[in-house]
Amino acid sequence: MEKETGESCTDYRPGSFRRTEDDLQIKPAAYRGLLRNRDFLFLWLGQMISAVGDWIIVAVLFAYVDQISGGRSYAISLMMLSKFLPAVLLGFLAGVIIDRLDRKSTLILCDFARAVLVVLLPFAGNLLSICLLVFAIETFTIIYGPAKDASIPDLVEPEQLTNANSMNMLTLYASMAFGTAIAGSIIGFISWLGRINPGFMGKIDPNKAAFFIDSLTFLASAWLIYHIAFKKIPREERVKMTSGQVREDFREGFRYLWGGDLTRTVLLLTLACFLGGGTIYVLTVSFVRYVLGGSGSAFMYILTTLLFGMMGGSLLAGVLRSRVRKERVLGLAISGFGAGVVLFSLVTVTWISFLVAFLGGIFMGYAIVGMVTLLHERLDEEYRGRAFATIQVIMRASIFVSIMLAGPLADLITGLGRKLGLKPLSLWLVRLGGSYQGEIDGRYADFRYLLNGPQIILLIGGVVILVAGLYGQRSFHRCFAAEWPGNIFQKMGRPGEGDLDRACPREGAEGLAAPHPGVGGEAAGLDPQSERHPMDESDRG
Repeated sequence: MEKETGESCTDYRPGSFRRTEDDLQIKPAAYRGLLRNRDFLFLWLGQMISAVGDWIIVAVLFAYVDQISGGRSYAISLMMLSKFLPAVLLGFLAGVIIDRLDRKSTLILCDFARAVLVVLLPFAGNLLSICLLVFAIETFTIIYGPAKDASIPDLVEPEQLTNANSMNMLTLYASMAFGTAIAGSIIGFISWLGRINPGFMGKIDPNKAAFFIDSLTFLASAWLIYHIAFKKIPREERVKMTSGQVREDFREGFRYLWGGDLTRTVLLLTLACFLGGGTIYVLTVSFVRYVLGGSGSAFMYILTTLLFGMMGGSLLAGVLRSRVRKERVLGLAISGFGAGVVLFSLVTVTWISFLVAFLGGIFMGYAIVGMVTLLHERLDEEYRGRAFATIQVIMRASIFVSIMLAGPLADLITGLGRKLGLKPLSLWLVRLGGSYQGEIDGRYADFRYLLNGPQIILLIGGVVILVAGLYGQRSFHRCFAAEWPGNIFQKMGRPGEGDLDRACPREGAEGLAAPHPGVGGEAAGLDPQSERHPMDESDRG
């Protein structure tokens, strides 16, 4: 296929993207319409069940690894390392595989493989075998996620993409909370049965039993996906892959992703957001304890509040999809999240920390849905899988780097603070420095110093995200200024005023297409005079 460059942002989307006044009335019916789409409903349910299964594994593994290692903390670190490594080492290859193989078969294979591997976990009696199994499970997970994401535009109408992504992000965040809660409930219930029937149930290890139950979630997901009518990939595109083909596909896909202004901006924003945001995952416990003077339960409540904020932001993206031009506010939303992290690291009142965490989560949830929707609307179908696989690689690698660096750097800064002996600075609700003084593991500890490691690293992480958002805002403005010359709000009530996207220039993508035939318009088979989806029944299987 011949491809040209040099296209500008003046390439309009066809009339199939026009919205009527009824489209602009955001109602629950928009989501009900999605759920009436049988194929999307089954994909959404399968994703939800599979994601809950993923988080049940994580929650149970923490307890199981701690149990078999005798409480050694390094065991948890090695287990988490084995969980993040597949994305770093194999993530790009996963994208190549997704774009070459039938997505339906790929999703079902990933679910079945994870079901089998999870069943093997109870028989892993040492840390090495557990880490190898976790590595294998996560390898199939990094293939499953992008394959699922890349399938959504094939199952819904173009104007439904934002709501579809909003539901998916909401489901992801909810699964994180409910997965861990379900894991605890399973373990607690089996332990209770063991107490009332010690003869039989008392011999069952609750952690091992939870793995067997969890495997059923992946089988249920596979059953749902089996009944979805996916768009068929032409047989000639599913030829046997040689190592040379894989390398060439990877190079071409990476040139495509890095060569476009939009995709390059999204990749860099993903890197910055999760590199800076990963500090929250690592250091919030220490920050709540030694700066806010709170307990471990306060830490859990703050993270839960952040999670609910992200769920709210995901819903907000769907509610505002026809009222606010996401291209004009995505950078601001990311900067809002960064500002929230900065403010969170400086406030001294716990209830204000909860409020800041919730608002910051709203900004981040909105930004994630907006960026995923942009990619869905603008990427060529043949590169879509590689795009989402690349984003997952960058996301997980960034978190991995945060985990590896944030803790040691925080300890180094705290040690330096003790040596210098500078006292904290306080100004009304803002405090720079620690506040905790008391016993830790039976030893006296004093963190009342100006240089408090967790606080400073969190502050730096927030600044990184804030600056990245400003960069993204400038980049999006440069890319979309010609098509959105007005304010951030869309004019409502006239057909065509809400027309979506025009192709972004792909500077530096030599030999690659600027137009995006895989996402919409006549090139994708859309009839400009109708609202019909490009696929007919003969394309589905």
